[in-house]
Amino acid sequence: MIRVSSAPEDGKATEEARRALAAAIGVARSDVRLISGARSRVKVFAVKGWSSGELEDALHVR
Repeated sequence: MIRVSSAPEDGKATEEARRALAAAIGVARSDVRLISGARSRVKVFAVKGWSSGELEDALHVR
């Protein structure tokens, strides 16, 4: 889970979450793409070249 402090307006919170995820796993922001949840508190991102298992391992999620 990634928590952000930006207000949920004009995509600011989504962009902050995208930046935080990219930084946490050491990839470029351009490699992180929003899949769903643009207007939701729960968002799903995909990372270019990473499987969901690899992301879970990198983020110590399970």
